[in-house]
Amino acid sequence: MVAGLVQILSALGGIRLTGNPLPRPTMIANFAVTYRCNSRCRTCRIWEIEDPRRGELTLDEVRWIFASNLEFLRDVRYIQITGGEPFMRPDLPEIVSTIHGYLPGCVFGAPTNGMEPERIERATEATIRALGGRGFSVSVSMDGLERTHDSIRGVEGSFERAVETLRRLSALRRVFPGLRLAVGMTLTPENHGELPEVFGLARRHGARFSFRPVNHSEIYYRNRADDLWIGEVPEALLQSVRGVGRATVEKYGFRGSATALRYIQGALDYIRDPSDRRLPCSAGSESLFLDPYGNVYPCIFMDEKMGNAREAPLEAIWRSPEASEAQRKVRGGECPGCWVECEAFRDIHKDVKGLASAALRAFLHPSTAGIS
Repeated sequence: MVAGLVQILSALGGIRLTGNPLPRPTMIANFAVTYRCNSRCRTCRIWEIEDPRRGELTLDEVRWIFASNLEFLRDVRYIQITGGEPFMRPDLPEIVSTIHGYLPGCVFGAPTNGMEPERIERATEATIRALGGRGFSVSVSMDGLERTHDSIRGVEGSFERAVETLRRLSALRRVFPGLRLAVGMTLTPENHGELPEVFGLARRHGARFSFRPVNHSEIYYRNRADDLWIGEVPEALLQSVRGVGRATVEKYGFRGSATALRYIQGALDYIRDPSDRRLPCSAGSESLFLDPYGNVYPCIFMDEKMGNAREAPLEAIWRSPEASEAQRKVRGGECPGCWVECEAFRDIHKDVKGLASAALRAFLHPSTAGIS
């Protein structure tokens, strides 16, 4: 099998195998199906990409990539379908159902800016039906109340549309209880004071709530390094996230809340010092980022292209010299650093000591949920 693969790669002028023993990925932390976006966010500049549709993977190419790499991808259990705005792909339900056909044990998530409530509702219903009523989650981005949200998102009326999307998806979940719904907030110095209100909005719609600090990425968000929020955590924000922590403990108990509490603490630590990531990262060895053009990266933060899925098998890319170098940098902490749910939660789940510590701190300090 290996000899045959080497022959294929040689014929392609392709990628040499290194022979390094590596696990297969267990997740595709981000599969960006498009860079098209109808928001104009100040924390993300994907929308500035010129003609982002040029070269996008077609549905047939997505089918071919997953069919031809099925053995390598057999351990994948989660894929986040993202963008841009993923719901701008009219074939989004077909993309998800096609992948599900090859990976029936895989579950999917998709973030949305909520700008097109009817389209998002229709696509979500079609997707959840194709998945048999379960295995799909949608996170609606809410970056504050109306004036603040519209200012950050750069489009007047964004807040009203996002709330309408949340309302429609909440109603749809009554028909499909297996649909998971969340609200996601990107924290900035401008909006952090409105976190309690956004958290309350999520709870009123029966949605989970999560947040992340502004992160910097040259290859994904395409924002500037000075867009990062770095410094002391304001006391008001600290009190707000402690409130989220206490509510989480009340609902899920100390043990069931440990992952979320560990994530919240990491988000505050990231604001204080983005370079001090106190958790080993497995990007590039247990997960990958697939962009709309078939390029494979360790994650959305590292400008370390490992190969292209149109040009070579994923296993060959995974074991290439380019991948080995990227994996070495991740292990050595030479990456730009990040703190976002799609990357952090994977490694938090494996941090037994960190999870136990988070639960114990919450037990010993219930008024703060152990968050400092």
